[in-house]
Amino acid sequence: MSTIRKLPPFEQSIAAIVLHAKESVIAPMRPKLRDYNITEPQWRVMRVINDRGATDATGLAEVGLLHAPSVTRILKELEERKLIVREPDANDRRRTVVALTPEGREVVKVVSRHVVRVMREYADRFGDQRLDKLLNELRALSAAIKGVNVE
Repeated sequence: MSTIRKLPPFEQSIAAIVLHAKESVIAPMRPKLRDYNITEPQWRVMRVINDRGATDATGLAEVGLLHAPSVTRILKELEERKLIVREPDANDRRRTVVALTPEGREVVKVVSRHVVRVMREYADRFGDQRLDKLLNELRALSAAIKGVNVE
């Protein structure tokens, strides 16, 4: 049985605490993204492409936690900057896949080195095991929430 009986003050809510944690995590990475004139959503798209290889826009939206119209705009901007290319899918000509260009791969490589350093510092400060536990608990929370049927 839940112990929540009333709405907590906003700053004590799950949403506020998760948003604050997200901001704390992302803040040290923003200067490096700014160095390359990359927004956080653009970075997520580039990371997903880098991690998964050539990917379609639907996959980018799902994995990058972005809305489809945002992905469309982001891809246009990245393509104009020659950081990505769009190509017809070899298996389904109706589908377009997106890949990083050599310039895009270089940006991901350089920014990733910085991100890894920052993440190592987080693990050093918070503890590797605590960080692993936190990540597992946040995944479990997301999965539990997705299973909740709220009317």
